[in-house]
Amino acid sequence: MVDEKLGATGNFPLGKLTQSDEGELKMAVTTNKGKVIVAFGKPIAWMGLSPDDARMLAKILNKRADEAETRG
Repeated sequence: MVDEKLGATGNFPLGKLTQSDEGELKMAVTTNKGKVIVAFGKPIAWMGLSPDDARMLAKILNKRADEAETRG
């Protein structure tokens, strides 16, 4: 399920937030068998989002939750 296009990009679009910041992360949000799947492409401990990006992620998660619920 992990795609080689996912994971770290090497970019820091919000600047380096902490010493452990590894930079931008490409992720995917999809559904499978009635579940919402969030794939990061690598193990992650945390992620930092701008308020706009956090709202966008929330919208995407809600959309996928609706899809998972109706498609099962």
